[in-house]
Amino acid sequence: MWQRKPGFAGSFYPASPDKLKNEIVSYLSNATKKKIEHPIAFISPHAGYIYSGPVAAYSYVYLQDNPVEVVVVLAPSHRARFNGASIISSGIFTTPLGDISVDTTIASRLLGDELIFEIKEAHQYEHSLEVQLPFLQVVLKDFVLVPIVIGTIDLEICRQIGKKLAKSLLIESRKYIIIISTDLSHYYQYDIAKKIDNTFIDALKKFDENYLYEMLQSDKAQACGQGPILAGMVASRELGANKVEILHYANSGDTAGPKNEVVGYLSAAFVK
Repeated sequence: MWQRKPGFAGSFYPASPDKLKNEIVSYLSNATKKKIEHPIAFISPHAGYIYSGPVAAYSYVYLQDNPVEVVVVLAPSHRARFNGASIISSGIFTTPLGDISVDTTIASRLLGDELIFEIKEAHQYEHSLEVQLPFLQVVLKDFVLVPIVIGTIDLEICRQIGKKLAKSLLIESRKYIIIISTDLSHYYQYDIAKKIDNTFIDALKKFDENYLYEMLQSDKAQACGQGPILAGMVASRELGANKVEILHYANSGDTAGPKNEVVGYLSAAFVK
């Protein structure tokens, strides 16, 4: 059986199971809930927990005691570009909190598409998917994982991936949620970063992937998870979402870092 062992325990988050769980629980306890109904997908950041964990908790707090059975994680590829998406068809992802089984059913529906294939190397050293998993293990009692790394920012390819994903979930009887992994602007001075990130948030709220893509391509807005956001937005609309709820924004200058070079973080939801 293929096993993806943790690559960033001890750097992005604690390697000790007790310390890891306690840190996540602390973030969740400080995250307030905005009233939302029928979430289809959540946006969550993927930096080191001391920086982005307090923001990620604003998405994950909605999954506490929620009987979600299937979690689809859409994550960007930081190490390589490829024209499509890579999904793992079977195996387990391991974190300090234990093993998570890969869902073979949805993977079998997606594999075979010309834009969705299995590149294990795309997952082996990718932190943007891994850092979502301990949060999921704390808030959900039992679930299976659909791990998808997207290697492109091409709008049309992302649109096709999103539609294919939605088609595979529309026939799903189990309760599911989509997690979209991204950070926003990188290494700007605090006030400049907030301006760029607010442009992204304003574009996101329009719920129009064409407009968001235009803002991202112009560099007026920035997101390292551009592919997952575009695909996730399309999939969410196909699954019935019709608006975006902004749950929390902060940057590393607000959480644990200096203000001269910050990274932006957002929690948001696509909802019906």
